[in-house]
Amino acid sequence: MPQSLSGPRKASYALFILVLVGVARYELGPCLLSGLVSYMILDLTERRLRARGSRPLAARGVALAVFAIMAAGLAWVFVEFLRVGLARLPVLLDTVLPRLTALSEQYGLALPVDNARELRDLIVASVKENAASVGKTSGLLTRGFFQIVAGMFAAVMRFLSPSGAPGQTSLFDSLCVEFSARVALFVRSFERVVGAQVTISVANTFLTASFLHVMGFPFRSFLTLTTFVCGMLPIVGNVISNTIIVTAGLTVSVQLAMFGLAYLVLIHKVEYVLNSRIVGGSIDIPMWMTLLGLVVGEAAMGVPGVLLAPALLHYAREELRAIPAASMASEAALPRDNARSAA
Repeated sequence: MPQSLSGPRKASYALFILVLVGVARYELGPCLLSGLVSYMILDLTERRLRARGSRPLAARGVALAVFAIMAAGLAWVFVEFLRVGLARLPVLLDTVLPRLTALSEQYGLALPVDNARELRDLIVASVKENAASVGKTSGLLTRGFFQIVAGMFAAVMRFLSPSGAPGQTSLFDSLCVEFSARVALFVRSFERVVGAQVTISVANTFLTASFLHVMGFPFRSFLTLTTFVCGMLPIVGNVISNTIIVTAGLTVSVQLAMFGLAYLVLIHKVEYVLNSRIVGGSIDIPMWMTLLGLVVGEAAMGVPGVLLAPALLHYAREELRAIPAASMASEAALPRDNARSAA
């Protein structure tokens, strides 16, 4: 183990931190997250195939095919979600609005609409009154989609680029080697975190789907798909899926809707703690530190920050473990020794 950190390695740490600050400052979280997930799928598939004896070229081709299939599958899930949602939501509203009207009359409450047509007219009027906000939201969605596509293409291009290390004949070459080492370690940390988060997401969807079938909720297929898609958004997604599920329960009875709401709140509270415990156990980080990282990540980058925070914690821990304490102590003592010599 070296007793001191080289100049290029120190510069690579500074460059890595600068990249993270730029991602947070310019809201490039979707691009970074998309690129990481895409490269993780490509790299992990290739490494597994090569470990089983596949030729490098064949392993790389199969990895690209697997990535294309998974990307197409996720795109199909989102398109199917939109198609089913556009077909089911009007039926759901037409069913629940009469019940809401009856409840409002029973408890003396006033509703802004009485049927789906009036609700549609209200939405159209609201859109016209808030055209600037709607345009800004549309622009953000378009920008997010572009960032996701750009991240995917960047990951594919990096995967296809030559992996041989350049000759360390200049400071730039040495910096490239050190920075690549930082990125490789961060990708490994991200792989560990994603494995734990996928487990939690699947468990959440399974528990919700089982509850919907046991309690006899209507539109079960649509609600299960909604839970899966919205589950990718840890904060806003839970609110959206819970609202739709409770609304579906209200088409049957108020009791079913309230029971469903209580169950969903309970499993999401358990899921949040379980998220910290499972992810924290996977990366060997205390649960309180993981929770704090989730809060800071959400404040810095929003939803992508929640997904990236555990990986950054694991990465920071691995980097600190790789730095010998003796080197830091010797570097801290060096300025004092120089000052004494000058005196």
